[in-house]
Amino acid sequence: MANGRSLIRKIFFILHLLLWLALSLVVVIAYTPLTLYMLKPLTVQEEIKNADLILVLGGGIDKGRYLTLVSSHRLVKGAQLYFEGRANKILVSGGIPGKVNVPEAAVMAQEAKRLKIPAGDILLENKSQNTHAQAVEVKKIADSLQLKSILLVTSFSHMKRSLMTFENLGFKIYPAPADPYERYTDDPMGRLCLFPKLVHEYGGMVYYKIRGWI
Repeated sequence: MANGRSLIRKIFFILHLLLWLALSLVVVIAYTPLTLYMLKPLTVQEEIKNADLILVLGGGIDKGRYLTLVSSHRLVKGAQLYFEGRANKILVSGGIPGKVNVPEAAVMAQEAKRLKIPAGDILLENKSQNTHAQAVEVKKIADSLQLKSILLVTSFSHMKRSLMTFENLGFKIYPAPADPYERYTDDPMGRLCLFPKLVHEYGGMVYYKIRGWI
């Protein structure tokens, strides 16, 4: 009986310790510049130049089949580059995410048309499920059209891994990060939301390096 109570006390002690550790981590993330320090190594300098193709990587659609805020930022950036005359074609990339049974690329193409980009200038890549798959599928399209240089549009924090992935397949890439709102996140809730994205990027870079994708 005594052993049973001792075990229960140990379990409660461990749970109590884990709770305090989790709370401490939340406080550190929310009220220190940790996310800013994590973001700096992921920073890629914008390089806007004329290219053969503007490529917009999908950033998600919601259950109502609308673009998420991330995807909207990316598409708007791509549209701006198109209307500046940086390339004659814009390619939107993204397959079917999760339980939504429509490709991201299809939704982005629909919204691109609403932004007055001619349908004939919009290309779709709608098979990929991750950044590496996007690079592989885009290469098939680019090679068939003899397109070599790409203005790459994705989120600020996602750009470094994307850039390395596409360059690994032989593309000439000009990075064009979408609205870099991550750089200006200075409120506790914003930092808490940004933290898992940064962890995902660091984990993704390690995994991609192991696989030889970057």
